[in-house]
Amino acid sequence: MDELIKRFDCELDLDLAIVPHRGIAYQRNQADLVEYGQDYFNMCLDYEDKEIALKINAGRSDFVRDFTQMEVLDIGIGSGEFIKKFENAVGYDINPTALKWLRENDKFQPNFEKMTAFTMWDVLEHVPEPAQYFKQMQSDSYLFVSMPIFTDLTKIRESKHYRPNEHLYYFTAKGFKGYMALHGFRLIGQDDFETNAGRESIHSFAFKKDLATYHDNLSQYKELHNGFYGSSSMLHFDEISSVVLEQKPKSILDYGCGRSDLVAHFWNDGKREIDRYDPAIPAYKTLKDKTYDMVLCNDVLEHIEMRDVDRVLQEIKTKSDSVIFTISLKLARAVLPDGRNAHVTILKRKEWLRWIKEVFGAVLELESKWEHILICRVGK
Repeated sequence: MDELIKRFDCELDLDLAIVPHRGIAYQRNQADLVEYGQDYFNMCLDYEDKEIALKINAGRSDFVRDFTQMEVLDIGIGSGEFIKKFENAVGYDINPTALKWLRENDKFQPNFEKMTAFTMWDVLEHVPEPAQYFKQMQSDSYLFVSMPIFTDLTKIRESKHYRPNEHLYYFTAKGFKGYMALHGFRLIGQDDFETNAGRESIHSFAFKKDLATYHDNLSQYKELHNGFYGSSSMLHFDEISSVVLEQKPKSILDYGCGRSDLVAHFWNDGKREIDRYDPAIPAYKTLKDKTYDMVLCNDVLEHIEMRDVDRVLQEIKTKSDSVIFTISLKLARAVLPDGRNAHVTILKRKEWLRWIKEVFGAVLELESKWEHILICRVGK
């Protein structure tokens, strides 16, 4: 199951789950999949050199050349038809028959880091965890994708592209672009040449993996902090302080402290050890190799790209089993120097609670004076 899609609230529809506000649907049970072997390879082979196949592969070749002249790694080769038609392509596949063909033709390339252009023709919707491929692609790589696109996700079963245990994901055009952006890919081109060639509702997309990374965002927040941004956690002092004083922790870490002096209010005449950490603040950029009785993580997670949130939560967990979170559920007034909203990840209340619970085992929502602010705690 895709590591980000599974975070969204969904509506259940028999064997499907639909995320209407994201333009995404998926097969709920992804454990029993079709076998990709000799029969599947032969099925793809039967399509080769037919009039529609020739038009499609010519269109795919032209589409790729519009953006790059680099060698292309074709992921999920089918019968290898695109590689046969495109003079500068190698391939990767999980199908043993396809792997054998690639090796016999000296076209097998398992090292993604050596490549800067990738194609996934009629493939991505078949892959349970697409991020396993996305993460291997270098920054500034090109990715070309063709897939079925839906205008109404409630009518998936009326389409020839509804294929249980084979097609695992279904998207609207807007939903697919948004999904790829979550994984760091920016849309640079789109075409419907496959639909024009005779295929039903198949669209092709060109992406570049150049959206902001965790480290890119750090540089943006450093600029903001130079303007004294990052002290909003004091707005939640009353709610946080009651929990802290009740628990009487002997050590506290303010994780992602910004310029806030929140943790200093719990100094208690030197009887309590306190530390601050924020990778965007030079004075606090070092995370000490130690654990704490409690971690405060206030107004932080909404500033983390969604694909990095789990890493941050896991890091916090290594510091303490007792954590207080405050998270904004709406866009910020502030914008980053590059023009993006400062809150780069906006999730619903239940979506955040479910994610935190998955990492920490249990979560308790606390009362908040603002509807758009989630306050919750984990641990005793």
